[in-house]
Amino acid sequence: MHESWGEIFLAISQGVVALGAALAAVAFRRGTRGLTPVGFIMLSMGMMLELMVPREGGADWALYIRAGGIALMLCGLIRLVVESIEALIRRHRVHISTVATEFSLTLMYGGTLLFVASKILHFDIRQLLALPVLFALGKGFLEHRDMLAGFLIQTHRPFMPGDWVRFGDHVGQVLETGWRTTRIRTRRRESVTVPFDMITHSVLTNYSASGRVADEIFVGFGYDDAPGKIEELVTSILADMPEVLNDPRPEIGPWEFNDWAIRYRIRYWIADYAHQENIRAKLNRSLWYVMHRNSVSFPYPMIQMREVQNGMANGAIAGEHRILNDLRRVDLFRDLSDEDLRIVLPSIQLMEFARDELLIHQGEIGDCFFILRHGVVDILRESGNGAPPLVVSAIESTASRNFFGEIALLTGEPRNSTVRARTDVEVLRIDRDGFGHLFRARPEIATRIAKIAARRIEATVAHTEAAVATAATTAQANNMLQTMRRIFDF
Repeated sequence: MHESWGEIFLAISQGVVALGAALAAVAFRRGTRGLTPVGFIMLSMGMMLELMVPREGGADWALYIRAGGIALMLCGLIRLVVESIEALIRRHRVHISTVATEFSLTLMYGGTLLFVASKILHFDIRQLLALPVLFALGKGFLEHRDMLAGFLIQTHRPFMPGDWVRFGDHVGQVLETGWRTTRIRTRRRESVTVPFDMITHSVLTNYSASGRVADEIFVGFGYDDAPGKIEELVTSILADMPEVLNDPRPEIGPWEFNDWAIRYRIRYWIADYAHQENIRAKLNRSLWYVMHRNSVSFPYPMIQMREVQNGMANGAIAGEHRILNDLRRVDLFRDLSDEDLRIVLPSIQLMEFARDELLIHQGEIGDCFFILRHGVVDILRESGNGAPPLVVSAIESTASRNFFGEIALLTGEPRNSTVRARTDVEVLRIDRDGFGHLFRARPEIATRIAKIAARRIEATVAHTEAAVATAATTAQANNMLQTMRRIFDF
């Protein structure tokens, strides 16, 4: 009686465990917690098969079913243990190869099958190893060469998790590698599983192997612009892009002569291929703005070019009134007449800058100042200790003080900050020659501007250093006037 109750209790326990494993397989169906449903399914099916056959006696088929059930249970437990260990390792490593896991599972599965066949089915292991089925299975593995290719890849290590690679038409970052497949994530955040058969039969490109990778673009410019000028402008753009490496130095030069343009090749090096597309887009944007500011032509049919040039001339005439109004927003020019302001007009340029472009570099000598017509710029201060510059303030085109750079222009001192475009901006650039013509034609204007500039310097000192200027306004204005006479020669 005790034995029958014990058997009933054992059967109920197995049923409960089988049901729990089946429910766990449903809960872990996406493998989001480190465990996959495969182990739970094997465990549940093994227990159910073992419960279906009698404990004693029965036909031969019952013995095989029982052996299969026990083998499934043991393999399921082995898989859950191995996956749990792998989950613990993943907590300390972002990427992990699945080769060790698959190799361990294969050995333990094989050992389990041999153990069950020997103890329950009473098979001679030597006869089992000689079965034609195993021979055919091994032949199939060798024909497909997935396992052999996996071993070769892991031995030579042509790529590591985290590297950016290209397999045929697929480009992405390696997430993990196994015996039969490698999984990558593309730029569009797609997860692509690449079989090793494709890897071994196609050219593999690893963009992360050397720590730097070259990228290049081709751009056409007109025949009227000298190659030296083009190379100098492109070099200045790349120098202001922190993502572009200085070693090796970028390579810029004419590549070929076409019907409408000279085609230039621009080659540069970056440290992280993940940002390649963003860096290329930023370079192309800056190229348009810089070449447009420096009157470098992007070639197109001559008839269309004449129409555009005529339109620009007409627009310049029509916009003179707006430029005069923009000048009067600056306190230096607010009280000047239209005739006085027209003296400055020939030295004014309308310019556009792309976002993240530098308009002013800290430490350079000021030979111009800017009036912000559209957009927002950031004022940055270099720390000098290798750290990135800090943004100390911003200037918007709609603000009452929408200009910058005038103090360094009037004093001839190095600029004390860097100005970077936060958005695409449009500015008026006033050169030093314009002030020189104005002061020589109207010397009395220089005195007024010197007083305004002196008050501006005092206000700047009070704002940036939180201290009251000790020099009197009159003395500061006289010093400013003498400095201006020396710089502008009037």
